[in-house]
Amino acid sequence: MHTDNHKHYDEYVDIRNDGRIVMYKRKDHTKRPNWTVRLKIPNTKGYVVKSTKTKDFNEGKRFSEDLYYELEGKVRRGEVLKSPPFESAVSEFMDDSNFIFKDRSEQYIEGNVGICQNHLIPYYKKTPLDEITEDMMTNFISYQFKTHNFSNVTVRHHQTVMKKILEFGRRKGYLKEVPIIPKPQLKINSRSDFSKDEWKKLYEYMREWVHHPNSRVSRQRFYTQHFILILGNSGIRCGTEIRSLKWSDISTTKDMLGDEKIVITVKGKTDRRDVICNEGIQRYFKRLYEFRTKELGEPPSPSECVLVNPNGKPIQSYKGSFNSLMDKVGLTYDDEGKRRTPYSIRHTYITMRLLEGVNVYQLSSNVGTSVEMIENYYGHLRNRDPNVVSEVTKNSFTTDQNNTLNFMKTKSASDRL
Repeated sequence: MHTDNHKHYDEYVDIRNDGRIVMYKRKDHTKRPNWTVRLKIPNTKGYVVKSTKTKDFNEGKRFSEDLYYELEGKVRRGEVLKSPPFESAVSEFMDDSNFIFKDRSEQYIEGNVGICQNHLIPYYKKTPLDEITEDMMTNFISYQFKTHNFSNVTVRHHQTVMKKILEFGRRKGYLKEVPIIPKPQLKINSRSDFSKDEWKKLYEYMREWVHHPNSRVSRQRFYTQHFILILGNSGIRCGTEIRSLKWSDISTTKDMLGDEKIVITVKGKTDRRDVICNEGIQRYFKRLYEFRTKELGEPPSPSECVLVNPNGKPIQSYKGSFNSLMDKVGLTYDDEGKRRTPYSIRHTYITMRLLEGVNVYQLSSNVGTSVEMIENYYGHLRNRDPNVVSEVTKNSFTTDQNNTLNFMKTKSASDRL
C-alpha cells in the first residue's frame, strides 16, 4: 500500500501503485469523512470517481476493487462505461422520438417532448441516468404537487414519459435495469356535464341567442352554437380534434340496417380515428356548409376546416362566447359548484351514451380514450338498466371515405333544431 500526502486530501492511497485504484479523503469533507475512490479504467478517457460511502478503509477497499473489475469488464465487453447526464440522455431520446413513437400522432410526440423540456430536464438536470432512483422520482412527484399543483393525471403522464426515457437508456446500455416508476394514486373526481334537461335548455336557448343585429357577433354565435352541437353529438375533443376537422374528413357509412350515418375522421391524442356521430348531426354540418358557401360565394374547399373565421383560418378558442352563453342561460356551474367548460360537452356525450347502454369498449374506441378512464370516471352509470341500446358504436361498419355528403352536392334551406 502506497500513501501519498496529497495537498488536497487528508489521506491518499494508491491501492495498486499504478494509479488505477486510488482512495482518498477530502480535507473539506470534515462532517462526512468517507473514503472516495478514483478509478482509471484502461482504454478509456478520464476517471470514474465514486464515494465508497464508508469510513472504514477495508470496506472501502473492497468496494473500490469490485467496482474497478466491474467497469473493466464492461469496457472489454464493449459496453458504455459512464452513464450520460439525464439532460444528454433525454436529448438523444428526443432526437429519436419520431422513431420511438412512429405509430403515434405528431401532437402526441410534441406533447412528450414538451414534458421533457419543461419539467423533466429542469428537475433532473445533470444527474447521471443510472443514478436516478425510485426515491428521487418520488421526490419529483412531491415537487410537482407542491410547486405546480398539477393534477394526479398530469403527474402520472409525466412519470409515463420518464419510464420511456429510462427504457431508452437501458436499450442504449446506459443503465442495467429500469427502476420502479412511482405513480401517485389516481384520484377520481367527477366530471362536470349537463343533465338531459340542461342540455335541452341549452340547445333551445341557442336558437334565439344566435340572432344579433351585429353581423360579426351573429357569426361568432352561430359558429359557437355549432361547435357545441357537433361536440355534443360526436364526443370529440374540443381542442385539436375539432379545430383541425376538415370538410374532407366528413363521410358517411351504413349500419347493419342500412341506415346512413355520419363518420368524421379526427386527429386524436395518439392517432387518427373514425368517429360515428349521433343521428341528426348532418343538419349542423349542412348549415355550416351553406353558411360558408354564401359567405365565400362558392362552396368551401374540401381541405378547409369546418369551423373557421371569415379569413378561412380555424377558430382557435370559444372560451369567451362559451362563458357568456353559460351565464345567459344560467348553466355556468353544475350542481357541485364546478364551472362548466367546453369539455363538459364531451363528458355529457359520454354520460348519455352510457345511460343509453352503449358498450364501454366500443364507446372507448369512438371517443379515443381508454376503457380504464371511462370506468373510473363514468363506470357507475353502467349500473343503470336502460332500455335503449344505441347503435352509435355497436355495429360493424363499412366506411366509404370518398363518399360525398348530399348537402355538399345540393343547396337546400337550413333546418331548424
